[in-house]
Amino acid sequence: MRPLEAIKFFVKYICAPRRTGAVCPSSRFLSRKMAQGVGIGATEAHSENKVVVELGAGTGAVTQALVDSGYADILRSIEFDSSLFDILSDRFPNVKVMRANAEHLREVLGLESERVCAVVSSLPLVSLPKDCVENIVSEIEAVLPKGGHYVQYTYKIIGKNKNVRFKSLRKVSSNIVLLNIPPARVDVYEKI
Repeated sequence: MRPLEAIKFFVKYICAPRRTGAVCPSSRFLSRKMAQGVGIGATEAHSENKVVVELGAGTGAVTQALVDSGYADILRSIEFDSSLFDILSDRFPNVKVMRANAEHLREVLGLESERVCAVVSSLPLVSLPKDCVENIVSEIEAVLPKGGHYVQYTYKIIGKNKNVRFKSLRKVSSNIVLLNIPPARVDVYEKI
């Protein structure tokens, strides 16, 4: 991460803490744990013509881990903020980066919504308005096939996020990552 990118991220947090959700980008330890949650190997995903979707890509910390895991050309990174979108587009020319709202995921992905195998989210679901979270969760559940993974991190290390209700996802793993500011928990869900 470049210092200027970290500063921009921090300024975004100061200006809109509920929407940004973090004071600094995810650590490489958290980012790697997020990428591991995809659950389908890059070779297998490529051979089956699948798509991995990243929500709330920010400055690209998790994007980098997904690229390092071999998903670059099947990755669809979605970022709502225009200045963060610009950073992502410059930093990852081989990734399809889209400036869009996760509440309209199916519309944003178009026909690719039928090829999604995993959704990796850095969205601050704990701090977003309830109706917004319900819309995002509904879109995620709609695009994921049976057995597809949804990966989300939270700074709420213990307990449930009462703001998030799933109809067709069950938690399959949960890991605490202490080497992050602040420490975080990575939850992996599977579509049933």
